[in-house]
Amino acid sequence: MMQREPVPKQAVTERSPPFKAPPIRFRGSRHTAIVKEVFDIAKPYPETYLIRFTFEDTPKVFDYQAGQFISLFAEKDGKSISRPYSIASPPERKDYLELCIKVVEGGFMSNYLHTVPVGTKLKSIGPLGTFVLLEPPDYPIRDTMFVATGTGVAPFVGMISHIFHMKYDIDVHLVFGCRYIHDLIYMDIFEKWEREHPNFHLYATLSRPENSGWKGRAGYVQKVIENEIDNRADKDVYICGLHNMVEDVKNLCEEMGFHFVRFEKWD
Repeated sequence: MMQREPVPKQAVTERSPPFKAPPIRFRGSRHTAIVKEVFDIAKPYPETYLIRFTFEDTPKVFDYQAGQFISLFAEKDGKSISRPYSIASPPERKDYLELCIKVVEGGFMSNYLHTVPVGTKLKSIGPLGTFVLLEPPDYPIRDTMFVATGTGVAPFVGMISHIFHMKYDIDVHLVFGCRYIHDLIYMDIFEKWEREHPNFHLYATLSRPENSGWKGRAGYVQKVIENEIDNRADKDVYICGLHNMVEDVKNLCEEMGFHFVRFEKWD
């Protein structure tokens, strides 16, 4: 959702009538987040990393819905600034809260959190956001396609983990696009899901696979959707990433007749 800087305008979540967005069960409150660990996941390039937090005021991570985000605060030049980040860990995980962040050149918070010492305490507000799963009892869950590029996949890691935890009897399709092979984060988890869950289908694609040894799909996520996803009228769609990709995929999915399209984008 919101891992990139400069700070995007408020994220926009859209829905297709006549459906109503699900009620938000958990609202934001203030917490003191404590850095548990930080490590790179886009090796050998130190561009994308995971940071995990525990919380000073509670022995467990606060309750939230998969897809929500947290705002973190830090001091810069004597002023308190905040940045919002999607929660990548599923709500069932209570021993830590995980964020996936891409380092942005000149971006204060993404660089600060990349090197912050373990044990550092940060003010935070969470959970926040309405980009959550449509699921029972408020909505009959359907086969679902998740479409993401880069770190936009973070909220879907939590959402899909939640689907498996709830044992929802649906097919899950993850269309995940990146520029380069080292940008394909979380692949160990996705490949594990492929082995353990016959209802999980991964479509990883690279737009710039040259000279990388990549043997998989090449091209944009739109190509995958057009060529490989069927039974569209029976599928819900969730899209997350940068503005142009989200707009293109949203329009494509609506034109192709998918059942329901929700998205979160950054400007």
